[in-house]
Amino acid sequence: MNRTLKLIHFIALALFLGSILAWVVLSETSPTTPALLAQTRQQIQTGTWALTVPGLWLMLCSGLLLGYRRYGPRNRFFQLKLGLTLLILLNASLVVVPAVDQANQLAQAALLNGSGGALGADFHAATLREAIGGGLNILLILATAAVGVWRSGSRGRFKADAPGVNAGAAAEIR
Repeated sequence: MNRTLKLIHFIALALFLGSILAWVVLSETSPTTPALLAQTRQQIQTGTWALTVPGLWLMLCSGLLLGYRRYGPRNRFFQLKLGLTLLILLNASLVVVPAVDQANQLAQAALLNGSGGALGADFHAATLREAIGGGLNILLILATAAVGVWRSGSRGRFKADAPGVNAGAAAEIR
């Protein structure tokens, strides 16, 4: 069961982070025509709902099950990692995804209104919110990964039996 959960967790992580990389690349290619911009924004919105959001939820659920089974609900490491993941989910749900949706709607409206694809301040504000919220999520993901890799206080330190020799390596827990 744990192997399956780990596999699901890594697939979810790949979906989540891989799709974010794709949206950054699509956003930074700077489409030259209003039609290409509208198409790019539509692809980002569709992909966000089809890959990024499900990947985040799958990562949260599989991580919750893995952590609960391994550490239990009262473990501080587990609580910290869960809290950081919930912050990522809240930021994505309340800031990033609505900004993606708004930017797509404004790009489509500018194309359909026949205004030559001129984008207003609202579009730029939405893409700025998307970029800032997405950047914050990347930082939170790095912090969550760091907590997962360096479980502060949960591993023992090894002390050599003799100088330069690690024979017997007795664990000394601080």
